[in-house]
Amino acid sequence: MYELVKNIAKKILPDGFLTKREAAIRKALTVIYKGSNYQCNVCGEALRKFIKLENDDLLCPRCGSLPRTRSLWKILQPELADKRILHFSPTPSLRTAIQQVHNKSSYLTTDFENEFTADVRLNIEELALDSSSLDIIICYHVLEHVIEDKKALTELFRVLANGGEVYIQTPFKEGKIYEDYSIVEPADRLQHFGQKDHVRVYSAEGLVERMNNVGFETEIIVKENLADNHLGLKMRDVVLRGRK
Repeated sequence: MYELVKNIAKKILPDGFLTKREAAIRKALTVIYKGSNYQCNVCGEALRKFIKLENDDLLCPRCGSLPRTRSLWKILQPELADKRILHFSPTPSLRTAIQQVHNKSSYLTTDFENEFTADVRLNIEELALDSSSLDIIICYHVLEHVIEDKKALTELFRVLANGGEVYIQTPFKEGKIYEDYSIVEPADRLQHFGQKDHVRVYSAEGLVERMNNVGFETEIIVKENLADNHLGLKMRDVVLRGRK
């Protein structure tokens, strides 16, 4: 229902109307969902329930965070102090949370497709940044859109300082990475890769191998959330952390 209403509103309201009034709309929407059963750890809102999307993801009505955002914030929050951070395609909820606890002068956001509000527009395959200039890189649901992903990973490794870390997540499958560069039409990509602008489907093990091949020491972080789902997380969440 939420997604249906949102799509209808986008069609009948002027361009930019929802974006400009998002904070006010979310504040009003949150009143309906206030309670004590759940809590969003990104914005801190206590909720009666999350908004359940068509793909079963649980959306925070207050800040718009998704389960993967809340899971990442649990990992990241203790690591941010005094770190130089680059954040690709920053969701508003996580960008705001980081800005509230971090020195903004050393937090840089980028979005190549102009889908998110960001500081700069950087090409991940050729980053206009100094080598060894960053401590943390957040690269969530980006690489599955990138043709030259090995070049992108090389760039991520280059701009990280020694001891720096990159946090990566994409849609994952079992087995080997599936990619076919002859598949270029959006409808065909949707059929083969699950989304019309995706160019491959990774396996976690396959992406670990590609990361290690450019120099990272990579671990698979698996978060099992079966016992307590107070934060509205996925039952199982997989994140790759690469260290330089």
